[in-house]
Amino acid sequence: MQKILTKAEVLVSKLRPRHLIVAFFALFLAFVMLWSASRIKSVTVDIDGEKQTVVTALADPYRVLEELEVEIEPEDRVTITGFGKGGFFGELGQNEAEIKIQSAVNVEISADQLKFHVTVAEGDTVSDALEISGLEVREHDILSAEETEKLDEGDNIKITRVDYIITTEEETIPRGETVRGTSLFSGGKVILSYGKNGTLLKTYEQKVVDGVYHEKELVSEEVIKKATNDVYVRGDGSVISPLDYGFEIVNGVPTTYEKVYTNVRATGYYAPYGAGTATGRLAQVGYVAVDPKIIPYGTKMWIVAHGNTGFVYGYALAADTGGAMLSGKNFVDLYYETYYECVLNGLRRVDVYILETPK
Repeated sequence: MQKILTKAEVLVSKLRPRHLIVAFFALFLAFVMLWSASRIKSVTVDIDGEKQTVVTALADPYRVLEELEVEIEPEDRVTITGFGKGGFFGELGQNEAEIKIQSAVNVEISADQLKFHVTVAEGDTVSDALEISGLEVREHDILSAEETEKLDEGDNIKITRVDYIITTEEETIPRGETVRGTSLFSGGKVILSYGKNGTLLKTYEQKVVDGVYHEKELVSEEVIKKATNDVYVRGDGSVISPLDYGFEIVNGVPTTYEKVYTNVRATGYYAPYGAGTATGRLAQVGYVAVDPKIIPYGTKMWIVAHGNTGFVYGYALAADTGGAMLSGKNFVDLYYETYYECVLNGLRRVDVYILETPK
C-alpha cells in the first residue's frame, strides 16, 4: 500500500540538511537576543534621597554599586527591590530595580540618668530611634522632640521621667462641745455625754521629675469617721422643749388655755434614738407620756413648775403613755434626750396647762 504524506512531511522532505542547520541557528540567535534583552534593566540607586539611574545587565546589586564606586558602611541601611536569585533579575518582563541606601545616623538618648547611643538611618524619626533603643515613653513622661521629627547626625533626645505618687494621711478631727440651756437646775454647767474625735482622710499627690520630689499637693479630703461633740447643759433657766405652738406666754404662764392641772406629779424618761411612742411617733423632747383617758393623745400643753418656781418644760404634746400614768401613780412623764437629764428631773410638782385638745 502506498503511504500518503502530509504537507508538513512533504515540506520537510524537500529541505536539505544544510537548510535545517541554518534554521536552527536562526532560532538559537533569536533566543539569545531575547535573553540578552531581558537582562538589560534600569536600576535606580537612591542614596539618602539623591537618585541616579543606570542601565545594566548586572544581576548582582552589589556589583552594580561596585561599578558605580558606591561604598556602603556596615551600619548603613540597604533596601533592594527588583533583583532575583541565581544571577537573574526579578520576574520575567520586569525591567526596573532599585537600590536604596540610607546612611547611618548616630543619635543620643538621655533617660533615667543614663545616655544611650543609637544608630538609625537617614530619614528615620524620633519614634524609630526610641523603638531601636527599647526605651519606653510613659503617659506622663516629657519627650524633648516630637516623635515624628526626623533625625540628623548628633541629635540628642531627652526623656524626662515624670511620676505621680499618691499618698494618704489620717488626721484627727477634734471633738467639740454642744451646750444647751436648761431649767433643770440653776447656774453651772454639767456634762451629759462625752463625744469622740473623728478621722479625716487626706489624699496627696506628689510629682517626681527625674527622681526629684516636688511639694505634695492636697487633692481630696474624706471624713471617714465623724466627730461627736461633748454635750453639756447649763442651768440658765432655758425652756427645755423645742416645740412652739405660738400661744402668748406672760410671766411663764399662757394667757389663754382650756384647762389647768395644778400641783401634779411629773417624772422624766429617756429612750434611745429612734424609739417610738404609743401613738407611732418617734420619741423626742416635747413629747410626753400621759393617761389618754384624762388627756387625749394629740393634746397640746404647757408645763411649768408648780408655782412657777423656775423649772419650765415648755410646750408639750401628749404622744405616749406608761404604767405609772395608767395606774394613777404619776400624772405626766417628760421625755429627755439623756438619762442624766431624767435623773436631774427626778420627781417634780408641775402645773399642766391644756392649750388645745384634738377635735
